[in-house]
Amino acid sequence: MKKNDNKVKVEKKANLKNSKNQIVKKQKIEKQKKVETNKQAEISKNPIKRILERAVKQKKETSSVLKKSMSQFAVIGLGRFGMKVALTLASEGNEVLAIDCNERNIHEIENYVAGTAIADSTGTNVLKQLGIKNFDCVIVCIGEDLQASILTTLICKDLGVNLVVAKANSEAHKEVLERIGADVVVFPEDYTGQKVAKMLSNPSVNEVMKLTDKFKIVEIAVPDNWQDKSIVEIDVRRKYHVSIIVIKRDEYVIYPEPETEFKKGDVLLVAGEPKRIEEVTRYSSDVIDVVHTLSNGLSLD
Repeated sequence: MKKNDNKVKVEKKANLKNSKNQIVKKQKIEKQKKVETNKQAEISKNPIKRILERAVKQKKETSSVLKKSMSQFAVIGLGRFGMKVALTLASEGNEVLAIDCNERNIHEIENYVAGTAIADSTGTNVLKQLGIKNFDCVIVCIGEDLQASILTTLICKDLGVNLVVAKANSEAHKEVLERIGADVVVFPEDYTGQKVAKMLSNPSVNEVMKLTDKFKIVEIAVPDNWQDKSIVEIDVRRKYHVSIIVIKRDEYVIYPEPETEFKKGDVLLVAGEPKRIEEVTRYSSDVIDVVHTLSNGLSLD
């Protein structure tokens, strides 16, 4: 009988403990809900906070989407910029649907992409019938017709496209595109202008990748005073504080060893701080890729 009494007491204690845990858990949930409700109420009263919250949320979502692998793209608007985007994506093995209301533009690209459509992208039903929401990414490359650019971007987001990249022609255009839901807005002319200016101010350098403000990877012509000398002989790392990643020699790519000698005509892929790279390029007389950059970069709408 005593054993049974003890058993009952133990069970009562266990039940009491469980009840207390449930109450604490419920209180935490209710407290969290209250905090969230107050937060939402505060945001709704303050339009600036509401815009900031939406912007932060969209940035996080876009960042998450961009990390995923994509292979199906729709390019809307086949000006020179849109044409270049579509052809480049297709050449890299992606499935590309090119859309434009100009039949001549479609005929120019139809043999290079997976699919084409002569269509007015400002019609909801048109894009719906084309299955636009099934693409990993839609790039809206409409340039001068702002209304068509804005409407197309809006329709794509309304139809549920996961990632919409839109081309803007001005700050005002960019702001509108972002407000209606464009995930990424690009300024081709702005980027090209900066690129060309950098090339002309320092023609021996072609920036390949800017990792941070204090570290980047560039292409440079081999400095004159490095020719016919090895990396160890020049003592590149200790003296210049940069790293030689690869050497491009004619049609070959060389992964350098300490004993590798530089030759006239070599193109070096160099990583380091901008100011250190500038020190190296003082001794470089050849111009790299300026003509290529000008001819390709300035051919944007």
